[in-house]
Amino acid sequence: MKPIVKSLWWKLALAGVGIILVGSVVATLAIGPFFDLMAFRDMVRPERLKDEVRRERALLGGRLGDAQLARSLLEAMQDRLHDIEGSATSYGLAYSATPRISLAAYDADGSAIARIDAPGLPTPQTWLPSAERLQTVSASERLLVLPLQPEGTLLVRHYAEFSFRKNLSSALRDTGEAFWLLVAIISIPGLLLGVTLTYWLSRRLGAMTRASQAWSRGDFSTRIGDRATDELGSHAAALDAMAGRIEDMLRAEQELAALKERQRLARELHDSVKQQVFATGLQLHAAAQWLRKEPDKAAALLERATTINQTVYRDLTEMLLRLRPVASERPLAALVDETLAAWTGQIGWRLELDAVPALSAPQQHQLLRIVAEAAANAVRHAGARELRVAAQAADGMLEVRIEDDGRGFDPGNTRPGQGLQSMSERAQALPRGSLAVHSGPQGTVVCLRFRPDTGKEDE
Repeated sequence: MKPIVKSLWWKLALAGVGIILVGSVVATLAIGPFFDLMAFRDMVRPERLKDEVRRERALLGGRLGDAQLARSLLEAMQDRLHDIEGSATSYGLAYSATPRISLAAYDADGSAIARIDAPGLPTPQTWLPSAERLQTVSASERLLVLPLQPEGTLLVRHYAEFSFRKNLSSALRDTGEAFWLLVAIISIPGLLLGVTLTYWLSRRLGAMTRASQAWSRGDFSTRIGDRATDELGSHAAALDAMAGRIEDMLRAEQELAALKERQRLARELHDSVKQQVFATGLQLHAAAQWLRKEPDKAAALLERATTINQTVYRDLTEMLLRLRPVASERPLAALVDETLAAWTGQIGWRLELDAVPALSAPQQHQLLRIVAEAAANAVRHAGARELRVAAQAADGMLEVRIEDDGRGFDPGNTRPGQGLQSMSERAQALPRGSLAVHSGPQGTVVCLRFRPDTGKEDE
């Protein structure tokens, strides 16, 4: 996590500096020409041009007879008008344009004393004295007609057109010259700000990462604990709330699983251990009755009670260790016969299970418990003499019928006990399983239907 965070710090910090530098240059190049254009328009106003030549114009008045002096003063005016400085002296006219200036001085007769003509911008040979005129000829050209003392005329033709291309070229040149100053002024504070913000952000993201890693391990007690009120804090609060709900759900699931396990153990104890202990008691009672009259028969009953007791021990061991049942490779008829052996001497049975397909371990287990419960009810409550267990497979379903010849009962007027409820729950645990009980004076029929499998599905 640390190398990732450090990498994130530097990436975000450098990205912040780059964005600041690029943004500054782009802002300068995009916004600068707009302000430069406004300054340009102010500098080329005829009133501003008149003010720029004010000193040379005053020197030229009264000296119109000196042609050499007049030309020198015209050259000075041309230089001044070629690159007029802005109000803050940081911007000149030549920064955004290539001006052309033509000037001429005329005497009282209108004859030219001195002339300086720029390419494509000629001045006339003669100009009679006239009143002052400040004229904007076009968007790029201005004309100034200024009287000279005592009687003369100064003519100025000024041509300057704003060029965005030259303005950008000048801006890039100035940016290159002041690049390191720009780095010092902008980059260092930007770098400090970027590192600070990145550390603050990465620390909060690190808390989210640690919490999500704990959640992936199943530990939902960990919380992010970000108390900020921004979007990231709101997201962290939502994640904490989600983790709390998941923790509550897992706790409820664990409690439900424990309850189901207790119910399962209760059902197993009722369907196996309780019935077998009852059968053992019958065998011991019968053995006590025959102990003096026929010791051999009493010994056989005691041996059968011992066998049943071993079965009880085995079942208790399986439940305590919570071992999953393992499918037996023996035929179902043999397994049913072994299950009913506990009732030897109490009831007889007949098995018709030759057409039953192989079943998975869970299905064998549920089926044998239902048979055992039905047999126990037939002996204990119905006084039955014979039990018939038959099965028939059709249309992918297996139907198992357990019939006895006891006195039966009325299902509508009889409160269902734990035995009937246990058989119903076991039937419902089977694929598409259902259980139906029919009883009358001639006996009781327990009908179990379910879809068999061969061990590929685990109930």
